[in-house]
Amino acid sequence: MTLADLLLEIGTEELPSSAIYGALAQVESMMPALLTKARLAFEETWTLATPRRLAVTVRGVADRAAGQVTRKKGPPLAAARAEDGSWTQAAVGFAKSQGIDPDDLRIEETDKGSYVVAVTETEGEEVEDVLPGLLLELVTGLRFKKSMRWGSSEERFSRPVRWLVAILEDKVIPFEYAGLASSNVSLGHRYLSSGTVTIATPRSYEHSLREAFVVADHRDRLAEIIRSAEKVSAEAGAVPVLDDEVLEEVVQLVEWPGVVLGSFDERFLRLPREVLVHAMESHQRYFPVEAKDGSLSNGFLAVHNGDPAKADIITRGHQRVLAARLADAEFFFDEDLKRPLADRLDDLQHVVYQSELGSMAEKSRRLASLVEKECAELGEDGELAERAARAALLAKCDLVTHMVIEFPALQGTVGSIYARKAGEDARVARAIGEQYLPRRLGDALPETTEGALLSIAEKADNLAASFGLGHVPTGSEDPYALRRQAVGMMLILLEHGFAFRISELVRASAAELEGEAHGFSWTEEAAGAFAEFFVSRERVFFTERGYRYDLVEAALAFDWDLPLSAQRRLDALVEAREEGLLSRLYTAFERCHNLSRGQQAGDVSPALLAEPIEHELFEMLSGVEDRLESALAVLDFEGALSALEPLCEPVDRLFDQVLIMAEDEAVKANRLSLLARIDAQFNRVADFTRLTWD
Repeated sequence: MTLADLLLEIGTEELPSSAIYGALAQVESMMPALLTKARLAFEETWTLATPRRLAVTVRGVADRAAGQVTRKKGPPLAAARAEDGSWTQAAVGFAKSQGIDPDDLRIEETDKGSYVVAVTETEGEEVEDVLPGLLLELVTGLRFKKSMRWGSSEERFSRPVRWLVAILEDKVIPFEYAGLASSNVSLGHRYLSSGTVTIATPRSYEHSLREAFVVADHRDRLAEIIRSAEKVSAEAGAVPVLDDEVLEEVVQLVEWPGVVLGSFDERFLRLPREVLVHAMESHQRYFPVEAKDGSLSNGFLAVHNGDPAKADIITRGHQRVLAARLADAEFFFDEDLKRPLADRLDDLQHVVYQSELGSMAEKSRRLASLVEKECAELGEDGELAERAARAALLAKCDLVTHMVIEFPALQGTVGSIYARKAGEDARVARAIGEQYLPRRLGDALPETTEGALLSIAEKADNLAASFGLGHVPTGSEDPYALRRQAVGMMLILLEHGFAFRISELVRASAAELEGEAHGFSWTEEAAGAFAEFFVSRERVFFTERGYRYDLVEAALAFDWDLPLSAQRRLDALVEAREEGLLSRLYTAFERCHNLSRGQQAGDVSPALLAEPIEHELFEMLSGVEDRLESALAVLDFEGALSALEPLCEPVDRLFDQVLIMAEDEAVKANRLSLLARIDAQFNRVADFTRLTWD
């Protein structure tokens, strides 16, 4: 078998970075799947991308698809052969339908007797016959969040497709898409190259493009950008601040990466670091530069796609752009500081949150009310409660500042800065800055208690508002980031050890919303949808943390809206399982549960306890229940499971020595009540019916 290499390149107008990463993920899964479906053996696939191209190479493609053997069972032998041994019309018709001669039919024995079987072998197609349709299927199968049509073509893609390269070794694989025919001709850098580039073989692809000023592999471009950024910064005695998200984006903005070090007027260093960094990173995709001591310097790094020989001109252009942006930020900053943050509370009356949800001023008051409720549950009614309520009241004031209107992503951060400038308590200011944390997966959590309480209140209010209005996440659609907020609440509750019931916080917010009389209503349907949503988030959350699915189900049966308790139950169940205690407890539980299922744990009459072991278990139960109650009151689930352990051995002896289903109905009912009472104790710690054993 001869092995060859395959290359497919889709050349386009400049693609957004989000579209590139989405397409790469699709190609990485689609190409192997299509090759496997076509029965074409291969060694490995490798994806590459630039702003103007999506490419995939496949190493070691077989020269022919694997053959296929099909077996089709026909009529029973008795119906297929006549008495003289000739084939009947039934056999002849079956053979004809399978495209074979009747004499090629085989006879096979089955459980139901002898049958005739048609075995056909299909030879695999040549790879060159298979690939045109396969490559077209891949190109047409790519999906983007936003697609477009161009010219007279009906095909849709993220951006217009301008050329197609499809080669197997040195041969072009012919197919057409959007009026374009595939070839072995690509395009180099839009400005630095002379234009077309002929690709001789897939293995020469990257080298040929590099000669045309294109680094085809985005991983190589990333390494070059980081290396250049560090080199340029080191030459200036500085250190680059390389944000991963910005790096991911700029990698897909250039094909021939260059890095220049620019500077801005030192006067702008009076602006808060957060503002400077945001202006550079989010608006211009620049990288800040620090001095050796970690302080922000007046330098920045810009990644460009231009002629390295014109680096000075490129640098001056970037400096002019950033200077204008920072001048705007400076103006907004100075204007905003003319008024203390608290003076903007009245302005929030005119900022509509949503028609059914009132204004931001009302949201601020709801947050303050929720924070007070949280503090009451914690037994905090002093300075901490006052600081948390103050932070909640001021939390949204920065929404009406010039800075946040211009840089919306800085909301919360700007409020924290302005609160400090206005002389608010440092912990109040910090809590304002922590209200939206965590903003994304892996983000920091609020460190202050005040910030944690405010962040939980913020998310509870958002969940109440969204579910009350019927904005329930479906599939991959979650426009209000409710899944992220739910997970954020869980993380904060676990980090700070808060034993809050999330359903109660959400209902409290919903009650406040209803009281504001803007047409909002919290229905049973909304409550049910929220409960279903949150339980599903918790299942994912805990299973992704490594907990067994059955243990998660056993814990969430009790604590679906109390994450702290759920995790402590889980930790106790995990430890008990590893030590063998859970297995012993489950055996005792199962024996009691199987017989007493459906039986009410009613009063047990001591007078009807005829056997010594019955008396022993009955007397033991009171002590077990007391120890269990004490442990559960402080969420000590390890202690609760240990409290159940003394029941195991007596339960075994009970079943060995006593006939539970006695002929005397009164005795039988009494014994079943005893079992039901024991069963109930196990199910106070976890839902033992959800446990499974490998």
